[in-house]
Amino acid sequence: MTSIAKQIGTNWFTVVMGVGIMGGLTYTSPMAFPDHDQIGILAFLLGSLLLVVALILWTTRWIMHTQDALHDFLDPTRALFYGALAMAVNVIGNDFFLVGTHIFPREMAIHISQGLWLAGVFVSLFSVIAIPYLMFTQHEIAPEDAVGSWLIPVVPPIVAAADGANILPYWGNKGLDMGMTAFDLTLFGMTFFLFLMISALFYMRLMYHRVVPGHLAPSVWIEIGPIGMAMGTLATIPLTAHAFLPSFIPGLRSIGLIGATALWGTGVWWSIIATLYSLMHLSKRGEGIPYSLGWWSYVFPLGSFTAGTYALYHLTDLKLFFIAAFVQLLVLAGCFVIVSLGTLKGIMDGTLLAWRPHHHHRGVREAKTS
Repeated sequence: MTSIAKQIGTNWFTVVMGVGIMGGLTYTSPMAFPDHDQIGILAFLLGSLLLVVALILWTTRWIMHTQDALHDFLDPTRALFYGALAMAVNVIGNDFFLVGTHIFPREMAIHISQGLWLAGVFVSLFSVIAIPYLMFTQHEIAPEDAVGSWLIPVVPPIVAAADGANILPYWGNKGLDMGMTAFDLTLFGMTFFLFLMISALFYMRLMYHRVVPGHLAPSVWIEIGPIGMAMGTLATIPLTAHAFLPSFIPGLRSIGLIGATALWGTGVWWSIIATLYSLMHLSKRGEGIPYSLGWWSYVFPLGSFTAGTYALYHLTDLKLFFIAAFVQLLVLAGCFVIVSLGTLKGIMDGTLLAWRPHHHHRGVREAKTS
């Protein structure tokens, strides 16, 4: 087990994120389809199990291989994925509200959702403070190194805000509900403006520097993740805060309608750009896109954008967003199947996780011949 745990960095939590958001979106699909609720429940339970397993292995790594775990903070790539840990906790916490309340005792599921949300917020704040600080002071980074992955450590607060918007009415009293709403909007603002700054750096890199290489092409999709979560926050708060902020609801609905719709247009544009980028690398002009855990960037960001479209539909009741939400879910399901099969194959053959003796021996042989 320790040899496996040594290999479990925070990047493995991207799998939990993808499975978790697939469960919640499938279960709550605006357009019902055969067995969608059973599929959603299965994905929710699998995501919850994967979170527990990943946390156990990751904690074991810290205990048994402390130096390796500490070294992650000095690596400009691995450090970014502390954001994945935070988002994985928040996604499963949100699933306990969306799905768990229908299969477990409701009050218990809500309490678990709240507990996981608080834990996710704590890790989110650690990620959004510690990792950028290390990037500012310790990591050697050039302007042409900017990639979509730079968003990973700063996105968690807005994921927490979008998920937290669902549970705003359940904190126990009006004063606490109002306080949590203010805190939720603070989390939203914390990420949203960092998202704008990092997006500008990434846009400049795309304009003025070399093409993002094939193995990083999936990271281009990360941009639509915070867009979707921002849509979800803006569109959900007017629906969940009406009981304790009645005088603010008309204004919040207007802000949600205008803001979320405008962001949806941006997300559609970026989705087209990201698709063209991937197709370019799959064509003769590109380098190909070798499989890695980075392929989960085809799942969670698109899932986040789909969740934002769900929220916009619930706010507006417009057929446009009803149809768009279902189309996005179908595309997401296709991506999910492809990426999941790739991960299973990589685990079985040892290319992602060496868990059999011959996996390690093959790795040594490859290292000697490379």
